[in-house]
Amino acid sequence: MPAGVRKSGLLALAALGLVAVVVATAFRSTGLPPAVVPDDDSDLQAQVEHLRQTTHQSVEGYRPRTTGRAGDLNVPAFDLFRQLPGVDAVEVAVRADSPARRIVHLRDWHYVPNDLFAADVQTAAGRVLTAAEVDRLYERHLLEVEAVQLEQVAVLRCLIRHHGLRRVYAEGLTPKDVPNFREQVGVQREMERQQLPRLRGQLSEVRDLLREMDAAGKAGTVNYDAARAVEVEIASLIRQHDRRLLELGSAGRLLVAGELEEVLPLDDADLLERGKPVTPDGKVRLDPERVREREDAQVRAVLSGEPAAVIVLGGAHDLSGSVRRLGGGRCEYFRVTTGAFARTAGPGVR
Repeated sequence: MPAGVRKSGLLALAALGLVAVVVATAFRSTGLPPAVVPDDDSDLQAQVEHLRQTTHQSVEGYRPRTTGRAGDLNVPAFDLFRQLPGVDAVEVAVRADSPARRIVHLRDWHYVPNDLFAADVQTAAGRVLTAAEVDRLYERHLLEVEAVQLEQVAVLRCLIRHHGLRRVYAEGLTPKDVPNFREQVGVQREMERQQLPRLRGQLSEVRDLLREMDAAGKAGTVNYDAARAVEVEIASLIRQHDRRLLELGSAGRLLVAGELEEVLPLDDADLLERGKPVTPDGKVRLDPERVREREDAQVRAVLSGEPAAVIVLGGAHDLSGSVRRLGGGRCEYFRVTTGAFARTAGPGVR
């Protein structure tokens, strides 16, 4: 983040999981004040590239000091989750002397669709932004989301492999959405297993060809331009797939990979709709009562299932009040912060 750049007003919406239903969040989700567009995202790009290269190694090298199943209430959750790769902090938000229930909240930073992002940036900037400026801001947002998801995937993968995790609750998913969600997962799974390896092979081949033509002094020829067009098309298809994975979130990605058994709905469709913070005049106002209703429903959804649950939920959410109201004094609640989330959200979302 450039020196002096602050996290601004609607940052919390990105971490509250409301970005997919509002039109005025993009500058806030990037953490940039109006009219500030970074010229260079090389530091963030380097961080993401480092995570791409190292998260697999961190999972393979994970040797738990605290063993046991994540769903076993006798296993100390703080110790278990604090040892996972990429975890920056574990907060014991609600304690219970003799817990019969446990909720572990993996704090999320949400993907924002391109059209909502562009509309919000132009609204919030205080000046007309060029298409190139909007694109740079959006690429930054995608890098931030990817960084958070890469660490989340590592956390969840270790829980699956070593601690018996099979199901995860996901914010924004409602019972009504489940059939469509499963269809999307199936499409992306087919893409991962069949089409993507072929596309990557073709991309490697065409790039080898372009290098050979460059070396032979054939750059700018008709055949060279045709090969370049093929490269652009294949790379675009791969980027589209990667973006759809970001939309599915970390739990959805592991479902696509066949590693997670099920992603369960955390939200109620009506309450999610009612929770939209955009007023008819385009302003954003959070209604605390509606937020409370939605969070109560999320806690009820989890309490109706197995005794211990992992949920992926916007990092600005704090379900402590709902857990205390609905947990009968026997539900403990933990919030897990990864390093990438802490860097992206900054000190304003704790």
